Amino acid sequence: MKKEFIYFYKKNFLSEILCKKIISEIDRFNLFDDIVMSGRKRINKGSKNFKKFINKSLNSRLFFEKINNSKFYEKLEKKFNKKKNLCKWEKNIEYTQFSKTIYGAQKGKGITGVKSNIKKNIIYLDMDFSVSEKGYFRGPHRDRDSRVINFLIYLNDLSKQDGGILNFYDILKKKFQYPRFPKKSDVKIKKNFFSKNGDAIFFYSTPGSYHAVTKFLGKKIKKRYFIYGSYSLNKKVPWVNTIV
Repeated sequence: MKKEFIYFYKKNFLSEILCKKIISEIDRFNLFDDIVMSGRKRINKGSKNFKKFINKSLNSRLFFEKINNSKFYEKLEKKFNKKKNLCKWEKNIEYTQFSKTIYGAQKGKGITGVKSNIKKNIIYLDMDFSVSEKGYFRGPHRDRDSRVINFLIYLNDLSKQDGGILNFYDILKKKFQYPRFPKKSDVKIKKNFFSKNGDAIFFYSTPGSYHAVTKFLGKKIKKRYFIYGSYSLNKKVPWVNTIV
């Protein structure tokens, strides 16, 4: 049976030492663009804070430069192409250009730095450095329609008592319209991931890529540090259901 989406879990994607250095840089900077989802503070790519943070933070800048390019994206796509027969959704488009500078608007629609009617298929990196505190959670959802590959990189360990667990979902309902925010009764947990420093998860952002984060309780560890992002298209991704 084909899956709604495919993913890769990479242990030790970042070293423990590098994770500690990035956390230290985030703490020293201590300026954020917004607070969302009941307790998640973000430094968003494209903001003035992000530019200042990258300029002042050597390790974070080197990591950002490593992933903000076409070579890294193409390497990921090759991995996913090897497993694409396992997925019910096929991405019916090829990108023609990678941009290092454009980014998605955090509020409202559209992206910054490119005309909406441009015919080129441009891939770009969206990402943020995030710190979650007690109370943060995210219900079942899929990300915006322009995303191709999503990723989450953990920067610190959490205990099971702390919560903040990433859940992936299966769809229960036979006739399903794939809303961004499904009813809890229409989905069930199929896989969960606990925060482990340096580990990373990459997954196709298909119409069925439902995921959530349980409430962060902060009982032992008071903060959840992570990097979240995506490789996105400058338009809606035309996913095609191959088994309809």
